[in-house]
Amino acid sequence: MKKFLTILFVLTGVILYAQHESSSIGLRGGGVSGMTIKLVDYDLSAVEIIVGYQRGGMRLTGLIEKLKPIKTDRIANLYVITGLGAHAGYVQYRKRKTKTVDGTTYYSNQRVYAPIIGGDLIIGLEYHFESVPINISLDYKPYMEFFGEKIFRIDFWDIGFSIRYVLNN
Repeated sequence: MKKFLTILFVLTGVILYAQHESSSIGLRGGGVSGMTIKLVDYDLSAVEIIVGYQRGGMRLTGLIEKLKPIKTDRIANLYVITGLGAHAGYVQYRKRKTKTVDGTTYYSNQRVYAPIIGGDLIIGLEYHFESVPINISLDYKPYMEFFGEKIFRIDFWDIGFSIRYVLNN
């Protein structure tokens, strides 16, 4: 685990050093909660990486997004986010085993780790504050995954709220 976290922080530093219009790092709370890194280009296309925790496991999600500004007179810096991506990781679950010896049934729970891989969609709203280097977003991110506890699984209810600190603007 220490090696993974070290690699993650080094990789984060390398990614954030790249020349982008805006780089931000923060936290996401929701169905999949964890750390989020977002890199936005000049043409308002973005790459978001989420290292999240869910169902006793961990996953790495990569999303390619497009930000579209909402033109209003009252609210500036409000964007609609759309995009797609993929994730990989593992989940943990308990598998119940039964064993009958001399007419007596014994039950035990076994902890099982299983790999997952899947696809993600994202749609949401993001607001960039002008006076402070913070942006917030509310997103809806349904996904499907293969393997894990079941061979195929779809989750339509991954709604998340993110708050990020903008490193460069």
